Amino acid sequence: MNTSVVAPHPRPFFEVTGLHFRLWPILFAGLLMQGILWPARQVARWLYHNHPDLLFGQTWAFVGIAMLLQALGGLIGILIMRRLLPAADGHLRWPPGRSYAGLAAAIGVAMGLVMLVADYWPQLLTQTAPDAGYDLTPVGASGWLAMMAATGLAEETVFRGLLVGMLVVLVPGRLRLRSFEVPFAAVAVGLLFSVAHYETFLADPLHLAIAQQLYAFIWALVYVWLMEKSRSLLAPIIAHGLGNFTEVALVMLMMSAWN
Repeated sequence: MNTSVVAPHPRPFFEVTGLHFRLWPILFAGLLMQGILWPARQVARWLYHNHPDLLFGQTWAFVGIAMLLQALGGLIGILIMRRLLPAADGHLRWPPGRSYAGLAAAIGVAMGLVMLVADYWPQLLTQTAPDAGYDLTPVGASGWLAMMAATGLAEETVFRGLLVGMLVVLVPGRLRLRSFEVPFAAVAVGLLFSVAHYETFLADPLHLAIAQQLYAFIWALVYVWLMEKSRSLLAPIIAHGLGNFTEVALVMLMMSAWN
């Protein structure tokens, strides 16, 4: 009797499974993204330039209007998606099991530190106050920090809930890098998420803009991973908002200490 044991074939370092690539849903997702983000930003900009005294002239409040409109667009999109594409899951629910909120918070703080170094390493090296334009008065600082904490709700509903939820059904397939696995939709929307931050190329030096595009793409994959683990948008909302909050809070400290 043959008693030899055949060793299991090791899984490859990188693996793509079940991919059914179709371009039109990705292009549609890009148009849908712009159809939600662009009008929200334009309304806020129009109000800011034409009614600067509205909302007591607080810049962060106009940013808040854009974010509110984006969040509403994402939520409405998810509700429509549920009717037109019943198989899609927008993860618009309280976590049915483990929330992963603690892990999301830790990831968010780490993201904020990475973004701080990527965006402001010259100022950190020279201990120079960043010219970030944040209002450091109690009202201004509190408003900006509140807006940063709310970015998760404004963007995760659009990018992860709506766009990933849709593309998981329309462009099925999964990608695995060692033990980290996400749907192909996460990669497609991650690229769209980076494109949505194109203004960094207009406002920042090239090396900083490229760094921001890279970490925006990586964060997008992590947000999907958290969403799938928790089966809810709560964890990515926490990580996203806390990451931006952490970076801006530290930038404000730099502006106050080194000015």
